[in-house]
Amino acid sequence: MTRGRGTDGMPPQGDGLPRHVGALDGLRAVAVAVVVATHAAYLSGSVTTGGLWGRLLGRGDFGVALFFALSGYLLHRGFLTAPQERLALGSYYLRRLARVLPAYWVALAAVVALARPPALDSVLHALAVQIYAPGSHIPSFSQSWSVATELSFYLLLPLVAAALHRLRRRRPDAPLRLLVWLLGPAVLLAGLIPGADLEHDVPVERWLPARAGCFLVGMILAEAIARPDHPITRRLRAGTRTPGPVLALGGAAYLLATTPLAGLLTLGTISGWHLGIKMLLSCVVSGALLAPVVLWPGSGYAAWLARPWLRTLGRISYGIFLWHLPVFVALYAVSGARIFNGGLAALLAIGVPVTLGLAAASYRWIELPAMRWAARRRRVPAPAPGSGDPTAADAPAADAPAPARPAARPRD
Repeated sequence: MTRGRGTDGMPPQGDGLPRHVGALDGLRAVAVAVVVATHAAYLSGSVTTGGLWGRLLGRGDFGVALFFALSGYLLHRGFLTAPQERLALGSYYLRRLARVLPAYWVALAAVVALARPPALDSVLHALAVQIYAPGSHIPSFSQSWSVATELSFYLLLPLVAAALHRLRRRRPDAPLRLLVWLLGPAVLLAGLIPGADLEHDVPVERWLPARAGCFLVGMILAEAIARPDHPITRRLRAGTRTPGPVLALGGAAYLLATTPLAGLLTLGTISGWHLGIKMLLSCVVSGALLAPVVLWPGSGYAAWLARPWLRTLGRISYGIFLWHLPVFVALYAVSGARIFNGGLAALLAIGVPVTLGLAAASYRWIELPAMRWAARRRRVPAPAPGSGDPTAADAPAADAPAPARPAARPRD
């Protein structure tokens, strides 16, 4: 039994919410690893030439879905533990922007200096609004689309949380049921979005409405933990008590997503039908990976994800996300090798260590100082590296809406 937990593995009673679950850092490491592998496979051409292995690597964009689900869980959990009457939205937005933008701008500045994209594209990316403009695309920073999606979620979440809070005061069990009911329409909405040519059209498929299902998965789990006696929570916990079958379900959904049923694995127009199927499967995968951790934080699965090396990678995963694609593209440029013409092993062998070094530097010299600055503005203690404080890590704080993480996507 994990010390400090109830006899059933749940957190101690109170608000029902654990203050920090180290396994979530491990999940970030898993998510960013598959994102990195996907972009390496795409650039090397392995997605189209590697057979089944290539197809498995090609759907690693589901790491994005997991990042979105983590954001939904951690940020909504913050609103559940922060009294609405005392919640300072200015502090919330300051912390979100301080967590995301400084490191993002530094990486973007390096990309702009080396790649020299059109000025308009540079400005749109700096403002993180590139997904709302037609054809705004910087190839060596194309993963940054998800920053814009995350920021739109950050913007709207306080409104959603306030509405749920009012509903909760009248009917305590209603918010969880409502979020579960909304999950189906959210996936259906993705299926109604028209296909777009990412090189020329406005990429509506990257807007928040198309990705809302993944955020909802995390929000549902946060609500479930806050209401441990809710019938939905009891069913979720019963279904995830043994992680093996749940992870097998997620694996089956992932395999299905590598088939033509979920659309292309590479650049190209994706139909609304394929996008809807892809979003449904991504919700299943992200939920299967996340639910056993947060519902059974004392499980062996959670303990494995909480291993120190995985937590370390999870803490610097935002920097890994920001820097891996520019590093990969730069390696091709410096070596003279042709993109889409092989070199996966060499790309990973050289590019990953360089990326890890840059990510560690970003975390130590940019991200932590920015988080501490934002914390001082809120008059709360500043985090210390390795302190276990989820603000010091890349996790949003459990006691207030706090830093979350963007992610990348392979079809760019």
